[in-house]
Amino acid sequence: MSSNNSNNNIPSEDILSRKWDECISNVIVKSGIGLSVGIVASALLFKKRSWPISVSTGLGLGYALSQCERNFNPTLVPVVKKAQEKK
Repeated sequence: MSSNNSNNNIPSEDILSRKWDECISNVIVKSGIGLSVGIVASALLFKKRSWPISVSTGLGLGYALSQCERNFNPTLVPVVKKAQEKK
């Protein structure tokens, strides 16, 4: 059996739940990393101001949501569009 046939046996609910699990974990991890970087930057570079924490957390959250969007709709990635147009 090829790998494509075994892939077709996976229910769509499982595929969707895996994508959601990956999306939620990306949001938690990347927002946490952004928060950590913001706290360190605020303490060391910006005299304990609060805006670096907000900015870096927002950047991490935005990057995670962008990856989620690409995971759910891969045709948004320009490279995928070009590869599909060639076929």
